[in-house]
Amino acid sequence: MKLRSFKNRVPVFLSIGIFLICLAGSLQAKEKPQDAMDRIRSFSIIILEKALQNENAFIRSAAARAAGESENSALIPLLKKAARDSYHTTRLFALQGMKNISVDEARSLAIHMSKDLNVWVRGAAIEMLGDLGDGASGNIIRPHLESPDRAVRYSAAGALFKLGDRSELKVLLGGLKGGNSTDRYQAIGYLGKIGMEEVVPYLKNLLEGDEDEIVFYTLKAIGKNADIDLLPQLIQLTEHQNPSLRYQSALVLGELSGVSGLDTLRALCKDKDAMVRLSAAVALSKKGSDDCREVFSDGIKDADYGIRSTTARVLGDLELPGKEQLLAVALADENIRVRTSATRAVGMMGGAKAFPLLLSKLEDSQEVVRTYAAGNLIKLMK
Repeated sequence: MKLRSFKNRVPVFLSIGIFLICLAGSLQAKEKPQDAMDRIRSFSIIILEKALQNENAFIRSAAARAAGESENSALIPLLKKAARDSYHTTRLFALQGMKNISVDEARSLAIHMSKDLNVWVRGAAIEMLGDLGDGASGNIIRPHLESPDRAVRYSAAGALFKLGDRSELKVLLGGLKGGNSTDRYQAIGYLGKIGMEEVVPYLKNLLEGDEDEIVFYTLKAIGKNADIDLLPQLIQLTEHQNPSLRYQSALVLGELSGVSGLDTLRALCKDKDAMVRLSAAVALSKKGSDDCREVFSDGIKDADYGIRSTTARVLGDLELPGKEQLLAVALADENIRVRTSATRAVGMMGGAKAFPLLLSKLEDSQEVVRTYAAGNLIKLMK
């Protein structure tokens, strides 16, 4: 099986190698830059189209997500095809990706997918109608308040709230009190997605609870809506014995304006848990502090591939001098998850320094990495 799998990939490697050799030769022969860019774009689209035909659902999902990350209207047909895929995650990524390219196409797709057989796809479609919809969207959303699936009801209530209908907020508030812990996580998550100050007080009250998981998801939901009144609670949570609460409270501290929480974050850079150290460094960077930069270089070389992957991923969001050098290390990592995270992070970084890094990943041994490189190269050449 392994030999057959390798043989099946040989033509792909050869075609990529030949393409890159020809590209280098063309550039040396002073081919017009636009012609070279067009060739790379066309080749990248071919990579995405091939990935969407893969028998592996994970690869097809990557193709849909990468197409969305490209932000290129030429890939709308591919996303429409992905939205009909048999695998629900591929359909979900197609819906989310379309929002990056065309509001009108995303709205049309969301209306159609609000009837999807998968509860999570339906919920995402309804949520998107709340984000993108006009007055008529309420008539599409409202019937879902009667859905037998709790997540769909929560999504509908949150979407209506975004459209200006506060009357169904009680659906989400009721979810904070009843049901099992999973049901409450969902209600907390949808309250957080509303992203308005009006709902934050309901979330703040949950931070006083004694269930670590509820507190964790509440911190995630508050996120960027945190205000200075939360500072005492956040500092207290950074001392919690549960490292998940320490690192999530550190991230929320990073959302507070000014110098609030700086000393606490600096201390967390020496925490025994790698995720806590990394979260503290991220928070400091968002606050404009130069402290704890060494945490990123340590994280990209950590023995745990999960830490290396997370470090690569967060670098894409940060304004960090020289981060392309750290991402170059991650792009060469032996672990596919790390290389995938690094490839997407380079795409988020953008700019001239990203181009050669992404181009090199078109010949990665793993199709998922090549797929994300292709999508982000297309975005870079917009």
